[in-house]
Amino acid sequence: MALIVPRPVTPEQARAWRAEGWWLDTTLPDLLRAQATAHATAPAIVTDDRMLSFEDVDRESDRLAAGLARLGVGRADVVSCQLANVAEFIVLHHAVAKRRAVFNPIHVAYRDAEVDAILRFAESRVLVVGPPARGFDFVAMGAKLADSVPSLQHVVALDGDPRVRPWDELRAAPDGEPLHPEPDDPFLLLFTSGTTASPKAVLHTHRLRMGNARIVAGEIGFDASDRVLSVARFSHMWGIFTYWTSLWAGSAQVLLEMPSPQAFLTTAAQHRATIAIGAPAHVVDLLALGAGHDLGLTFRNLGLRLFALSGSVCPPAVARGIRERLGATPLVLWGMTETGGVIFTRPEDPPAVVEHTVGRASRGWAVRIVDGDGAPAPAGTEGELGVRGPWVFEGYVNNPVATAESFAPDGWFLTGDIATMDRDGNVTICGRRSEQINRGGVKFHPSDVEDVLVRHPKIRQTALVAIPDARLGERACCFVVPHDPATPPTLDELTALLKDTGVAKFKWPERLVIAEALPLTPTGKVQRARLIDIAGGRLAAPRA
Repeated sequence: MALIVPRPVTPEQARAWRAEGWWLDTTLPDLLRAQATAHATAPAIVTDDRMLSFEDVDRESDRLAAGLARLGVGRADVVSCQLANVAEFIVLHHAVAKRRAVFNPIHVAYRDAEVDAILRFAESRVLVVGPPARGFDFVAMGAKLADSVPSLQHVVALDGDPRVRPWDELRAAPDGEPLHPEPDDPFLLLFTSGTTASPKAVLHTHRLRMGNARIVAGEIGFDASDRVLSVARFSHMWGIFTYWTSLWAGSAQVLLEMPSPQAFLTTAAQHRATIAIGAPAHVVDLLALGAGHDLGLTFRNLGLRLFALSGSVCPPAVARGIRERLGATPLVLWGMTETGGVIFTRPEDPPAVVEHTVGRASRGWAVRIVDGDGAPAPAGTEGELGVRGPWVFEGYVNNPVATAESFAPDGWFLTGDIATMDRDGNVTICGRRSEQINRGGVKFHPSDVEDVLVRHPKIRQTALVAIPDARLGERACCFVVPHDPATPPTLDELTALLKDTGVAKFKWPERLVIAEALPLTPTGKVQRARLIDIAGGRLAAPRA
């Protein structure tokens, strides 16, 4: 898999970034081996029924790498997985890196349509899935995809399901000598949003992400005494990035397989978590758990010192709730699949900074706000957020158009977020230039849903837009122009079609607006900003 539009770094720039300590020669296996050597028996992974030390994770991933070798997995091959935050996810992540292969985690909320598109685009050779969960059979889906996706040679099930290859068969492989990845080897493939419409896939190298994680771990203050509990899924950049930061510090990962407010409280208290990682919606649910009764004592007994949030804009009340009710210091971080961690508040920042901004740039990053002409905007003036530094991705895989649109001529990455920056460098996110919908920190492109809904016999035209939501940040509102105004479709009919087509539930619209027409630009594009205003009652719907 090759980048179509790479942005080569000059030898002079590369030497400077190495000299400044931004670019490291450390790979993910190097980092694990260093911790296994220095802190062999220290806990690396903690679950309800077991503990794996750094030495255990290193040894287990060696065994699994040997099993992957028996399946023919080698340099640049893609190994996909659809797993919750379980120990096997982390072990597989390391094992794939030890084969100089590319790890591709897929969100557990995705279903047949999304997973099929990802596997085909990535040309995945192996798919690892977990047992049935919440009524969905991941093994059955994997077995079906193995018959239809040309590149997919093996499906592996954690629970030993006989329909596919069992996980323990890989672990039982004879010990083999792992390959030695190079710092510039790609080791991670993530998709940013849409999986079927112009996919934006990002390849990350060890050099880009390991140096970035080391700096963030130091600036936030992770250390070996910490126990990190991530409510955010490891299949998201936010979740997996915080795993790397904790690995740099030698912190243990406390795993939460099935997130819920009560499970979070129980797990955090039982395993003495000191740092929590999540999205604002997770905290909203947690605080709501105590709305009807006094959970103050439980909250105070948690022992959390930091609660770090990313994925969507954090309302001020959420940050205050972390401080006042959970007794922890709130942190807010801004980053992207393309960048890792870039901007964040610090533990010592005053409440006003944490409640109203996403903080300031990490060391190594440069941040600016530009106006519509691409010129730097004055402090406090809205514009598009641009970032530049040693850890920006090189370009979207096999998508030269999206790559070209995302970079300014002078090399700055244009994030698509509308923001302001004060004189102290603190950034406030005001909105978004793109059409993505961000539901609780999980982003998707409207066309993923629109392309399915337009097949409905009652629908002539449709468009999906984001509407504000106090808990999740945004939800999806579906506008429909029916073929026959007398018999418009119902919301239940639309969601039934999406379910039957295998579209993940988090993408389903939660509000339906029947319209006579959609507002269009002179070139025929839907004016989504007007639809958002219509949904909010600020504009009247256009007439046919």
